[in-house]
Amino acid sequence: MRADLPRAIAEGLREAGAEVAFGFPGGGPNLDVVGAVTNAGLRFVLAHGESAACTMAATYGLLTGCPALALATRGPGAASAANGAAQATLDRFPLLLVTDAVPERHAARVAHQRLDQRALLAAVTKWSGRLGHDDPSATVRAALDLAAASPRGAVHLDYDPSAAGDRPAPLAPAEATEEAEPHRQAAALLAAAHRPVVVLGLGALADAEAVRRHVTRLGCPVLSTYQATGLLDSEADLAAGLFTNGASERPLLEQADLILTIGLDPVEPIPAAWDYAVPVLSLQPCPLDEPYTGPAVCLHGPLGALLAELVELADAAPSRPEWGPRAGAEHREQVRDQLLAGRGDSFGPLQVVEVARDAAPPGVTATVDAGAHFLAVMPLWPTPEPLSLLISNGLATMAFALPAAIGAALARPGRPVVCFVGDGGLAMTLGELETLARLALPVTVVLFDDAALSLIAIKQRPGQGGEAAVRFGPIDYAAMARAAGIEGTTVDSAAELAGALAEGWGRPRLVDARIDPGAYSHLLRVTRG
Repeated sequence: MRADLPRAIAEGLREAGAEVAFGFPGGGPNLDVVGAVTNAGLRFVLAHGESAACTMAATYGLLTGCPALALATRGPGAASAANGAAQATLDRFPLLLVTDAVPERHAARVAHQRLDQRALLAAVTKWSGRLGHDDPSATVRAALDLAAASPRGAVHLDYDPSAAGDRPAPLAPAEATEEAEPHRQAAALLAAAHRPVVVLGLGALADAEAVRRHVTRLGCPVLSTYQATGLLDSEADLAAGLFTNGASERPLLEQADLILTIGLDPVEPIPAAWDYAVPVLSLQPCPLDEPYTGPAVCLHGPLGALLAELVELADAAPSRPEWGPRAGAEHREQVRDQLLAGRGDSFGPLQVVEVARDAAPPGVTATVDAGAHFLAVMPLWPTPEPLSLLISNGLATMAFALPAAIGAALARPGRPVVCFVGDGGLAMTLGELETLARLALPVTVVLFDDAALSLIAIKQRPGQGGEAAVRFGPIDYAAMARAAGIEGTTVDSAAELAGALAEGWGRPRLVDARIDPGAYSHLLRVTRG
């Protein structure tokens, strides 16, 4: 085997700025890559599964700005990595996935573990190709550049030194809108608006400081998608809470005479109808095939520059917004009051979030899994800065939060992480508790334990399988955590949870909160309708 392919991967990662690689390797070529990565001075983190390794690497890449490597063997390894690659692509996290492959020179004879991996992974990546003997360094550089380019996502390379490689086409820089008419329409809409509402999406993160500055100057309520939360401090007077195109933001949007979306990616909102009749002005870093909101005046280019132009025009307009200075905060507080009205007397998800919020140290990063518990976490967890609250939104996959917490802890050394996960999602990634122990990462896993798929149970109708479809038997997750080598505690009340979280944020641990899921129906009604 030629050694230039492993070296090309390792040197490409190092030049891109990555310091950690992740994987669940098979033998042979996988181990050659691991050896090259470690020889290049990068740290290799062994995961317990390929999908988890992808999520770790993708989260690390998101938070550092340097696409990281996830490594998998051929056949079952590549197939297992598909969910992690899909998470990176639909959530817009940068990732390079490299898989071993049956060499082309043997493909006609060897059927064992032979899959068309490039076709398999093409469906869940930005590009899927082959890393071969033809200038592998250029292929790796092009793949890393593509993973990091907007919209970010996963890029896959099949490792095959027996064949010539291929590589993605060079990236064409996105050009800003130059036509005068859209700019005139945009300026006229903003100048005439008395009650504009801003919706921030994940695309705004690329120019976060400028977007935050100009949005603050506009002085109108600001809603944020899950992935854009924290771009404007969630507790600021203008911050109106979350935008999902659900029920909770409707009272505010129905008062608007203009909706200004900034970097709103169509992958972010729930697949509900858009039925607001007011004009929409959409600012995007890159052109979209079709805005989620349907017909809109669209401008694309550097968001900071577009906003600066529009805000100057708005400042010069004779009319000013009619919103009060705390219109955003008032709406946010009303929504939170509605949510907390479902708290009840039993120990439930709302109490878990409130206690964890009060106990968490400054600078903590939170990761959130898919499941009913996110309905409590997302609107109540404070986000003072971007990317301090991470969730799989575009794919909305379970088994995200724990691998993402590991990736976050490695990307931000020394900063504590809290991982909010349900029992369904944790069961899919239990092995990664050992990874926490082995790496001694400052991750606190807070488990919402109700022995059920509660979000699915809420949606379940008669004739859809009954309890057998959504209920688990009891599991002692705290004991499992201790068996994996980390501290494990079970709590049955808010007071016990507060005691468990009072200290210990610098070490890996799990707190199994045995909750009453009764509040989830209320949370779903408030947030989604």
